[in-house]
Amino acid sequence: MHPSLDESPVPTAPVPGPPLFGPVSQPTLDSTTATTFPYHRAAHVDLRPARWWTPLTTFGATALLYLAFLAPVAVVAVAYAVLVPYRPGLPTPSDDFSDPLNPLDWAIGLGLIALLLPAVVLGVRWGGRRRGTIHSVTGRFRWGLVGSAVPLVVPLYGVVTVGGFLLRPPSDLATPAATPALLLSLGCVLILGPLQCAAEEYAFRGLPQQMLGTWLRSPVWGIVLPVPFFVVGHGYDGVGQIGIAAFALCTGFLVWKTGGLELAVLVHVANNLFLFLLAPFSASSMEQGAIEPLVLLVDLALLGSATAVLTVWFSRREGLRILEPCCGRVPSRG
Repeated sequence: MHPSLDESPVPTAPVPGPPLFGPVSQPTLDSTTATTFPYHRAAHVDLRPARWWTPLTTFGATALLYLAFLAPVAVVAVAYAVLVPYRPGLPTPSDDFSDPLNPLDWAIGLGLIALLLPAVVLGVRWGGRRRGTIHSVTGRFRWGLVGSAVPLVVPLYGVVTVGGFLLRPPSDLATPAATPALLLSLGCVLILGPLQCAAEEYAFRGLPQQMLGTWLRSPVWGIVLPVPFFVVGHGYDGVGQIGIAAFALCTGFLVWKTGGLELAVLVHVANNLFLFLLAPFSASSMEQGAIEPLVLLVDLALLGSATAVLTVWFSRREGLRILEPCCGRVPSRG
């Protein structure tokens, strides 16, 4: 039943939210009276209190699951390799898996990394952690947050990436023929590309932050220490690796700031997807090696802009200061 006009409350001035800049008191979980927790300390709000060995069991479960997922892939690969000499018409991957017009290269390169995604999600759960805490402090993947942030990130990466490609086209630029191989390659990119990006964020940002956050209160360790492991997985020169390290630091910060992996995954997908979709126009586009300093500067400017825009937007959206993380509520143990 709606109240009458006479019964309506007297309107009051809106209460201003907290300023974007200012001192922030970091939440702690040392007291049983704590009501909130940041993303990297999620292990301390599990139904079973975290022990010193909890991160080790989580990592072990994740590693074993990944090996288990790789096993059937290896069996199929061996069987296929045995069959190829007897069926000359069968497609085969390139020697270095870097042909952008070979769908097998895409399927293998992206698919093997994508298997990390279920391995991490299940490994965290089977390692003794609460369901869903690897996604975010809410215990779930916040699709609504991703949808709201897409207009802020995707057009930015699209304009810069495509614009740079057109302004400074590669020396081997060529229009690919519309063949079944091209269509299959694009299909692999659109399906496996986002999964590969998400898998790397879960494995190199989410998992390390929560593992190290079990032992260490500061989020800095979980953001910085995994960076070298992410860098060595790429084959660029020193200039290119600076960009990879900066990418890892920025996405790691976004994970801590937003209390989840969603925006880091979005930035990763926006960064990779346009590069992957343009790859068929340049045969050498997937080769990792020397990077020009100018390309690095553009990448750093793009990455910094995306990180800053998302940080300010999310802070205003959630009523947080710039360096204040989004926290989850400690569930009742009663």
